[in-house]
Amino acid sequence: MKRILILLLLIFVYSCGYTSFYGEVKSDLNINVLSMEGDFEINNFIKNNLKISSKKDSSNTHDVILKSNYKKIVLAKNAKGEATDYNLEMSVKFIIISSNNKNLEFKENFKIKKNDDNFEQSNYEKDIKRNFSKTVEEKLILNLIKISDS
Repeated sequence: MKRILILLLLIFVYSCGYTSFYGEVKSDLNINVLSMEGDFEINNFIKNNLKISSKKDSSNTHDVILKSNYKKIVLAKNAKGEATDYNLEMSVKFIIISSNNKNLEFKENFKIKKNDDNFEQSNYEKDIKRNFSKTVEEKLILNLIKISDS
């Protein structure tokens, strides 16, 4: 009886038709980053993500200039005057040269608590930057597809 139930469950799960939203978007874009200003880590994450998702043989080429900004602001301190809470502000501005200098800007804020372990804290902040960069890259691609279609 258990085997039949497991078999039926597997059949329903595999045939449910789930597909991710971003997986359906097939981009035929070649995105060239001409220059970068601002936070080194965010810029490199975005540039590497764009390299991976770009198709070099595409006729739909976009040249972009990337400007990023990252701020770590202290929100709260303990009785000793040590920071306990931070607000991470990140913004990325794209200037798309290939479509009459169209500007796109994406902003995010994250509130985090300070970790006692500095190594873990820096890894956590790096993960936040990486996730933000991936989100920005996906939003840029969707906007470039809209620009290309119009």
